[in-house]
Amino acid sequence: MAPPTFAWDRRSLRELEANFQDERSSRWMYLALADLDGQRDRADLLRRLAQYEERHASAWQALLERLGHRPLRAGRLREHRILVGLARLVGVGAVLPILHKGEVDGIEKYRRQAATWADPHAQAAFREILPDEVAHEVDTFHEARKVAAGHGALRSAILGANDGLGSVLALAAGVAGATASSPAVLIAGIAGLVAGAASMAASNYVSVKAEQEVYASQVRLARDALEVAPETKRAQLAEAYRAKGLTPAEADALVARLADKPEEFLKAVLAEAHGIGEASFESPGRLAGYTGFAFALAGLVPILPFLFLPALPGVLASVGLTAVALFFAGVMRALSTLHSFVRSGVEMVLVGMAAASVTYLIGLLVGTAVA
Repeated sequence: MAPPTFAWDRRSLRELEANFQDERSSRWMYLALADLDGQRDRADLLRRLAQYEERHASAWQALLERLGHRPLRAGRLREHRILVGLARLVGVGAVLPILHKGEVDGIEKYRRQAATWADPHAQAAFREILPDEVAHEVDTFHEARKVAAGHGALRSAILGANDGLGSVLALAAGVAGATASSPAVLIAGIAGLVAGAASMAASNYVSVKAEQEVYASQVRLARDALEVAPETKRAQLAEAYRAKGLTPAEADALVARLADKPEEFLKAVLAEAHGIGEASFESPGRLAGYTGFAFALAGLVPILPFLFLPALPGVLASVGLTAVALFFAGVMRALSTLHSFVRSGVEMVLVGMAAASVTYLIGLLVGTAVA
């Protein structure tokens, strides 16, 4: 066997091993999700994706063995176990955006590796795997888009809860630092809670309404362009798919398949060729209500201790309770990514505590100056 032309260092070998582990674990994840999914067409898609992942794992395993490295026994990655567990709780449809993001991240990782791993056998593997990964990304994007409209309420609630916890804690800490009076903190906290909830609800209403209007305008323009110059739009979409790694033949075949479904083709042109994602079509008023209610509910957490405790002990108890709630909010935010749940939770706690510390110190200084 001819020696490889690329000098594999320890880091590259670890990444190669990680590729194998990830593909094999992804196969298990897709099969587990297919077994949980009650929609037959989507379950069939997940099983097809599992077959591709097994083929990719075999390609990486063959490369490892060619390099004289026996791959470790493939296990189930923690993030994949968490995702399957989440699907058991909230349904497969709810985790499709996470699957799509995972495919996007996988494409970027493989592109980076393909640009640096000059081994001809590795390059052959990338030529086989990258088009599959791009096709997976397209499939998961379209499936995620079908259910995305139903999750606007969750996004709005998380947005409101995050803001309610952080802003009301900062307000309560500032007033406590200035007055050392629990009744004053309660009055200010409740006022801030009501004002913040109303402001967040209004902002979300305007934002969602504007997003829907902009998207509707873009749809009209794209539909007019399709009627006037359909071949130009087909060429743009095919070019976008080629930029993602598909061969010209694969890109043309995918475009032809989408062209049979005019509305899907239109959405694909907007998303892939112009980078315009589909807007939520839930009621702006209802989403605004979710945001305001979540803000108010979460905003109660920082001020509850002041019902029972003096100002300084109340601040300490408020910080403790809010830190727990912020960590949970960070975990909920991480559901839209495959990043560390712990890291996201800790990040939320640190940001919230930093804001509360600043306002407490300002309140303390102002209170001292006034006194």
